[in-house]
Formats: sequence, structure tokens, C-alpha cells
Amino acid sequence: MFFGDYHIHTPRCGDAQGSYDEYIEEALRKGLSEIGFSGHCPQYFLPLEERGRESAIPEEELTLYVREVESLQEKYRSSITIRLGLEVDFVPGKEEELQSIVDFYSWDYLLLSVHYLGTWPFDNPQYLSGYRERDINEIYETYYQTLIAGMKTGFFSAVAHFDLPKKFGFRPAGEVKGEIEALQVCREQNLVIELNTAGRRKPVREFYPAAPILAQAQKLGLNVCLGSDAHRPEEVGEDFREALALLCRLGFDHIAGWEKGIAVLHPIS
Repeated sequence: MFFGDYHIHTPRCGDAQGSYDEYIEEALRKGLSEIGFSGHCPQYFLPLEERGRESAIPEEELTLYVREVESLQEKYRSSITIRLGLEVDFVPGKEEELQSIVDFYSWDYLLLSVHYLGTWPFDNPQYLSGYRERDINEIYETYYQTLIAGMKTGFFSAVAHFDLPKKFGFRPAGEVKGEIEALQVCREQNLVIELNTAGRRKPVREFYPAAPILAQAQKLGLNVCLGSDAHRPEEVGEDFREALALLCRLGFDHIAGWEKGIAVLHPIS
């Protein structure tokens, strides 16, 4: 059975622990066929003096990141396939600045992420008060509209942690129109949706996205990839068998991977 984990962070991000080799060895131990490093992209959307490495690769180290992963691709060539990507924070109005990162390298894939609504880092536990100060449905609608704007840039390969605002257990009241619209735009833009298992490790205690969203994605004919969002070596490939079982129950028969920006589909046996 093919297992590919395309959401693995890098020691060059300040919020990831362990060495590259430790992540790779864990992938081998768990029988993964392929992995992809997807470090947080440089904080292109902030003024130069405010950029850091707390949850990002510094821009001046992007070349080092590429060289390190290319070296690992050769080192482990006979053991496991290693892809090179980025997790990219999309911030509306900063598309021109983002273009230079998109064009920096012939990435195998780019994950679209939204972690900020305006200046509010809504998935940071230090800023939980923002959920109590805003209308919960408005938060979700704003999130999905931001996600949609990112999808329409044409920069990305897949959408990471699709329903991220639920991370701390704050749920919308009733239907969120932007959710269905975002799935439809995914189809129009030929984007893959990531089944991100890290939600199991968060207060919400479930995969991103939730099963009903995945079911709708299946009806729309969308493809899905797997990502652990590993920030520690032991998290690589975590809960992947349960994730594949869920996909099978929902009617998916393939999972996606990438090579030089092209999606590659692998059968779920």
C-alpha cells in the first residue's frame, strides 16, 4: 500500500524539533513510500524587521533549505522518495511579494495555508480570546473567503488543513456557505485537499477536514493527499492507517502525491 506524507516540517523552522534524518528514519520505520518536506515559507507578508524563524524559514536560508533536501534526496535515493515543497501562508494583497517565493524553485508542490485573518493568528493558542470577541460564523466565512482567494492565484497544489478554525473546538452555528464554495473552487482550480491528521493531536480531536467535508469532496470528484503536519519526528505518518480507512469508507480509491508540480495518483488497495 502506498503511503505518502507531504506535510513534514524542517529544522529550519523555529517551531520544529529534531533533524532531517530523524524524520526520514521515522518514515522508513513506519513503512512510508514517499515523504515531502514542506517547511513554513518565509514571512514575505511582514516588514523585513518583523520577520523571524519562529514559524518560518528565514528568506536568506531558503537556498540552504533547498540544498539540504536535495542532498537528502540523493542520500536516501535507494530507500525512500523525498519531495521538496513549502507550506505557504496566503495573505490577501501580498500576491506580488509571494510570487518571488513561488518562482524561487521548481517545487514539487506548494501547500496553501491560511493562519491569519487580518493580523489575528487564529490558530495560535496565545490568541484564543479572538474567538470570544468575534462572531463564530463570521470567522469561518472570512476564513473560507481568504482560502478561496488563495486558491484562485493558481500558485498552489493542495489545500492544507481545510477547516482549521475548528482547531480549538469553536464550531459554527449552522451552515457555512463559504465551505461549499471553497470545495467548488478547489474543483475548478484542480486542487487537491489534504487529509491532515494533526487535528487528532489538537483540542478538536479530529482530522482536518471533518468527514462530512471529505464526503462532499468525494462527490465533487476531488483528490486527497495525506499530511501529518509533523513538527517532531515521531509525528510522521501518524494515524495514516485510520485516515486511509476513512477515505475508503467515503468512496475514495486513490490518494495523491506530486512530482515537479504534477499530481500523481496512487490506488488505495
